[in-house]
Amino acid sequence: MSDYCNALGRLLLSIVFIYFGYLQFTNIATYAANPAVLKFVAITGNIAPPTVIAYLVAAIDLFGGLMLLAGFKLRWVAWVLFVFVALTIFFAHPFWTMEGPARVANQGHFLKNLALMGALLLVAFGNPGRCSLDGRISAR
Repeated sequence: MSDYCNALGRLLLSIVFIYFGYLQFTNIATYAANPAVLKFVAITGNIAPPTVIAYLVAAIDLFGGLMLLAGFKLRWVAWVLFVFVALTIFFAHPFWTMEGPARVANQGHFLKNLALMGALLLVAFGNPGRCSLDGRISAR
């Protein structure tokens, strides 16, 4: 794969995480009340309040997306985001527990998240390329 196609793929993949991270940071109160965040807090035994979890999720999204975009610590960030997206499927889009329009909508999110996970695996196991910080650092 050419270095430019690699960079374009990372750009397109990173947009999803950067966009949602930005939205979450700018609407943190609403996001802290999200049923998925509340479900995670409950399952973890209320170890942290929902606002803290919401900020953590926003940070993973935003900074993980920025690291993908820059090509910095790609294998590490790809694995973190892979696990994050897998947890998102379980906590935010469990279509298998739903009926009707909610099931259909969340099944679509589930499938989209599977595609994101596939792309993250390609990043984790691929060559960072010259158009990344990792590629420039290893070329020295």
